Amino acid sequence: MNAVLIAVAVMLVLALVRVHVVVAMFLGALVGGLLAGLGLDGTMLAFQDGLGGGAKIALSYALLGAFAMGVASTGLPQLLAHVLLARVGATTAKAKTPATVGGGSGEAEDPIIHAANQKAVTTTKYLIIGGLLLMAIMSQNVIPVHIAFIPLIVPPLLTVFNKLGIDRRVITSVLTFGLVTTYMFIPVGFGSIFLNDILLFNINEAGMDTTGVNIIQVMAIPAAGMLVGLLIAVFISYRKPR
Repeated sequence: MNAVLIAVAVMLVLALVRVHVVVAMFLGALVGGLLAGLGLDGTMLAFQDGLGGGAKIALSYALLGAFAMGVASTGLPQLLAHVLLARVGATTAKAKTPATVGGGSGEAEDPIIHAANQKAVTTTKYLIIGGLLLMAIMSQNVIPVHIAFIPLIVPPLLTVFNKLGIDRRVITSVLTFGLVTTYMFIPVGFGSIFLNDILLFNINEAGMDTTGVNIIQVMAIPAAGMLVGLLIAVFISYRKPR
């Protein structure tokens, strides 16, 4: 049987039984190389050559699954959601008003957007948006986990979004800006990999001279466009409760 097919099958089986993706990939490559007659040394060399210039990218992304599982097991996302829900609940309670002057026990039709409470709701809303923006930015350089934080943080907050009437599209815009603009403009973490190891490297490989090119100045143009789009999304297009 083809050694490549066996290697892929081993990797898939290991992945299905929840072996870490890097370990599954390595063991699959090891089995395939040995079956192909490369020997241990030849297999290791072929594995390294296969990673090639993308070795840093592969190793960086390989840690995302382990980080995500570690954060999820701490219960921090659920704790954050509970804290915000408690804040929203207290805010809503303050907005309750008597239905009649005679002392009825009714509530305002929409206490979330009651005028007396609008400032607190707006503050909470923009704190959440700002927090997600900071998380997205830091996920590219300070704590380089890329998109691994999204399925951990966002799902527990969906109830909070509903309570505050936050448009899901503004959350998408914020996450997209933080993830993309950071690595295509700031040369730290994943930004360094993208700008230097991918963008400039491939331009040089294509035969173009990049000597003296300031990649940050060049990428400032699309980054500025992303910033304008973010401001329009947050303060104009998706500002109203939904």
